[in-house]
Amino acid sequence: MYEKTLLERIESLESGIGESGENSSEIEIRSVMNYVRKILNTNRGSVMISDDFGMPDMTVFSGGGVSDTMERIEKSILETVTKYEKRLSDVKVMVDTEQNDVLSIHLSMEGVLTRQKNAPVFFESVVKPGGKVNIKR
Repeated sequence: MYEKTLLERIESLESGIGESGENSSEIEIRSVMNYVRKILNTNRGSVMISDDFGMPDMTVFSGGGVSDTMERIEKSILETVTKYEKRLSDVKVMVDTEQNDVLSIHLSMEGVLTRQKNAPVFFESVVKPGGKVNIKR
């Protein structure tokens, strides 16, 4: 039951849709992935929950070269996810600089689900030119 966020649980109750045949780890991984996607697609300062919820404008990370900019993006994502997604621990974020798509930023994120006996989690993310973040497993 606690694999989902409060809003996801309310939505399930209102829609009348029961649990699928998935185990609790799969439900929680999907919920975490959806919430991380929401965090990374929210502009910092645009919600009333907190001034630092969401991501800063990545276009202001200029100067210092590409590697410095990528390190700042990694650090910003790591700090934000660590602060606002407490179901994940030991989070690591790495920018994949080997991609040929120069207009997008490819990231990988790994961590463990703290309530699921430290089940490992791995996500791949792509930040598109407009700033939208896509996440997949």
